[in-house]
Amino acid sequence: MSENIEASVVRGPDGCLVQLWVRDPALVGKKGVLKIEQHAKVKRSSPVHKSQLLAEEKFVLVPGQNLLRLGDLLDAVFAYSGHKLDLELKARIEIDDGVIFDTELELDLTHACRLPARTQVPDHRGVHSPRDRFSFIANLRAIPGKARMVVLWLIFLGVPVVLANALVGARDQFVPESQVWFYDHSGDDGSESPLMKALMGSGSVGMALWLAIRRQLQKYMRFEAKLPPGQIRRGVRCRVSEMIQGEARVPLQQTTVRVVAYNQEHGQYRATEGSGKNKRTVTKSFSDAGRGVVLYEQLLAYVPANVSLGEYLEGEVDFSPLFDALYPPFMLGSTHGLSLKLEAQLLHPDYVDHDVELDPGKVEVREFYGEVRALA
Repeated sequence: MSENIEASVVRGPDGCLVQLWVRDPALVGKKGVLKIEQHAKVKRSSPVHKSQLLAEEKFVLVPGQNLLRLGDLLDAVFAYSGHKLDLELKARIEIDDGVIFDTELELDLTHACRLPARTQVPDHRGVHSPRDRFSFIANLRAIPGKARMVVLWLIFLGVPVVLANALVGARDQFVPESQVWFYDHSGDDGSESPLMKALMGSGSVGMALWLAIRRQLQKYMRFEAKLPPGQIRRGVRCRVSEMIQGEARVPLQQTTVRVVAYNQEHGQYRATEGSGKNKRTVTKSFSDAGRGVVLYEQLLAYVPANVSLGEYLEGEVDFSPLFDALYPPFMLGSTHGLSLKLEAQLLHPDYVDHDVELDPGKVEVREFYGEVRALA
């Protein structure tokens, strides 16, 4: 903060005001500009940040107090602190008073946002990505014979490929360049590692292999879910038996059925691709699940085989906690910001879990503000 000028932001009955107090008479008559900016700060290596100018106002300083009225500009924006992304709201003030360097001030507008404080939520990973504990042998016995054969063939053919690729990389790591089989040592700085390249390749193949196996292991049952017709709003309730359907070919014991909602964080980062002289830096986009809340949860002690799951589901899904715990969807362009996701989940102690993503459609932003109805 400059000693010649002070600035603060207050919220009044007619919206927000930026107050400027001129302490130095030499600043009177100087021109200035106020910029309200939203910043998306990516929290990972080689980040690509993004900014958006929300408003800009020019002014001329007068003696004493200067008031810059923002009106309802900050009613529909907010600050967010996430796991891979932060949304910051700043007021930047520039005074044209210097030959080389002008006076600049920056204000954090978090406290001036209209969005009520969010309620406490559990650890985000336990909401959208609960740990999947299962018995491979028990799960293998529970799936149809055809799916069981597919799993065994994927293991029989895929695991040796993954291991062989890693062994080739280990061999090429410790032999001269002229004797490598597949992974060379070349690089712009001479520090390419055949072993690391092989492990990355094995990791990618291994992940694809596991996803294919997981799809087969889920065939012990059919699990489907859909949202009710109409817009999701505060106070809307829906019988869970009308949302979730399915049946298992084997009895289910100690099964948990949940409906959850969470914010999805979107951003970009830079990564290096290729090797040797073909290396290049590219910009990649990511989407990571963040803050989440459980809207419905029921433990089913026992569900017989080939019986509709809906017959054992009780109660309703209340969507109100979503609007009190999560943040409104907000994107800076198409690459940075927050979206809203809903999922129906079936968690079983012995079998691979099921999850179905539900499309929330267009959600009215004002619902996140509770009783606040001043939004455009």
